[in-house]
Amino acid sequence: MALWTWGANSHGQLGLNTVSEQVEKPSKITIDFYNCEVKQIACGGGHTLLLDEDGRLFSCGWNSKLQLATENESHIFQRTWPLSGITFTNIACGWDFSCGVTDDHFLFVWGSNSHGQLGLPKEHFSECVKPVRLEVKASSVSMGLRHSAIINSKGEVWITGCGKYGQLGLGKDVTSLDRFTQVQNIGKMSHVACGQKHTVAWSTDENALYVWGDNKHGQLVLNTEKYNRIFTPQKIDIDVRQKVKKLLSGWTNVLLWLEDGTLYTWGRNNYGQIGASDSVGQKTLISLPDNRQVKDVALGSEHTICLATDNTLWAWGWNEHSNTGIQSKTDIFLPTLVPIDTKATITSIFAGSAHNFIVTNDDEPVDSESNPDSD
Repeated sequence: MALWTWGANSHGQLGLNTVSEQVEKPSKITIDFYNCEVKQIACGGGHTLLLDEDGRLFSCGWNSKLQLATENESHIFQRTWPLSGITFTNIACGWDFSCGVTDDHFLFVWGSNSHGQLGLPKEHFSECVKPVRLEVKASSVSMGLRHSAIINSKGEVWITGCGKYGQLGLGKDVTSLDRFTQVQNIGKMSHVACGQKHTVAWSTDENALYVWGDNKHGQLVLNTEKYNRIFTPQKIDIDVRQKVKKLLSGWTNVLLWLEDGTLYTWGRNNYGQIGASDSVGQKTLISLPDNRQVKDVALGSEHTICLATDNTLWAWGWNEHSNTGIQSKTDIFLPTLVPIDTKATITSIFAGSAHNFIVTNDDEPVDSESNPDSD
């Protein structure tokens, strides 16, 4: 296994043992962190969590709010010892806060609780919180800028944090929560995703999208003039009649990856984050060049990376910190090939606010000229 990374690195969040404004192209991490096999990587605003196949947690990067669950900032992946002995199966990061789901489905939270986004009462917990196990069970979890949502085993959505724009979905009067509270008037949900100021959820049973929160940029697939903010969940039929593999959200854009490999995106497009030259706010079909099929996809705050079944990696969106890995001083508005100096098979991909990671099955380098698409 080899781990590659690129993008913003102002807090050492890439784990390369260096701090820099950015790393412009995919670079291999040579530091050996216990020879672990990567199961999942979650990225926040400037920090990174890594979960291995044994359920152990590692972290690096920004730690101003204790979002690493350790005492000090680290520029390499280090074992998160305060959480040793706990087996995690899923992890997530918000801007400066984090969480992990255990093998018995309990939720641990840590980091910033400035807006109640950890689900901990602010009168009893400081703004910076060391790991706490909540009496909350979660099957899946998503964290945004200042709010968090979980789905439990019943398919219920529970939510906490900032709700000024309706992102809690509990009505105009609920602008803030510091305890997880159930979202009402929605059915059994299979997916949930938190954006900057909005929330989206998918019901497999109903083949329907539920949306609430800020719609200034069409991230809720509704008319922006008529529906600027939605304070309670609205059910939308977006004419999808198959299973959803992933529902993902950036700050102001949303992506839906379907069972047959189809990608739909919508929302803000000022940086090209929906992968099209226009179509702001409208459901847009994204196609990779030469009819390539999608193997996996990951979203940062305003960029996307996408792995094709032919082992090529594509990216689009915000590129100020070389987020896409494409050598360009401008943002990338269409799916564009990411040059990677290896012929190893890419097995998984992950993205954060402005940084990325990919896992390959070995680290055999190869001259870039051997890639027929490299030019």
